[in-house]
Amino acid sequence: MQTMDKLTKTTAFSNPTYDNLADAPFYLFFKKETFLLDVPHYHDSIEIIYMIHGKAKTYVNGTSYEFSEGDISICNTQQVHFYENYPQEKLAFCVVLSHKYTHDFRQVHKDTAFPSLLTNKEHNAKIYALLTEWFNLENRTFLTDCAYANLLLDMLVKLYGFSDMKAINPLNATAIELVNYINENYANPLTLETAAKHFGYSTEYFSKMFKHAVGKNFLSFLNTTRAQQAKKMLTASDRKLSLQEICTACGFNNTVSMYRNLKRLQIAQDLILD
Repeated sequence: MQTMDKLTKTTAFSNPTYDNLADAPFYLFFKKETFLLDVPHYHDSIEIIYMIHGKAKTYVNGTSYEFSEGDISICNTQQVHFYENYPQEKLAFCVVLSHKYTHDFRQVHKDTAFPSLLTNKEHNAKIYALLTEWFNLENRTFLTDCAYANLLLDMLVKLYGFSDMKAINPLNATAIELVNYINENYANPLTLETAAKHFGYSTEYFSKMFKHAVGKNFLSFLNTTRAQQAKKMLTASDRKLSLQEICTACGFNNTVSMYRNLKRLQIAQDLILD
């Protein structure tokens, strides 16, 4: 396996699993969401989800956690993660903080990580009050957002402290290498067997390792990645490729397979498939 340093230095911005938008210097995502991103991805920004009502499941570092009303899920920097959305209605505060909003905090608290799941309702009520105040603030500026971001992080430290970085990141380098491999090869006739051979493992061992590290099985993640790329190409404003050309470019054997995977992700109905 490659080291984390090699992985992070060689990750290309075109890699759909590395969310480079979230790592733009002044990126701040702070919204109330009813759908949480269900594709494995990672970024250097800190991601905090407060469940207002409903529930979901988060996968991070090879571990899954179900969280419901009043719970908080945190993804620390460079952690591969995604969410499973249940059919029931939900609403969550979603906060993604890039380096510009966390610079001072990171200078004080270097090489630290928050616990992935926070369930103390009394503590979280205080965090919810701060998020609500921040969310309802009128005429927000970069300085006010920085202030609230650091107040939020400081409150998390005082209420919960930190986790051991070594304990919280046992599979992260492996997960990043695996998802990067698929993103670099999804257009090819990739199979579980060829991937296992590439990494020097038996098919059975590799299949189990992939599911444990990433949180999705190999074929599911591969088809999800292909479908997401097909969606981008089909909806591009300057689209020049035909449906069959896009199908081939994304690694699908035929258009029926591509449409089936788009439909499974509930994104086919919005696309122009002609």
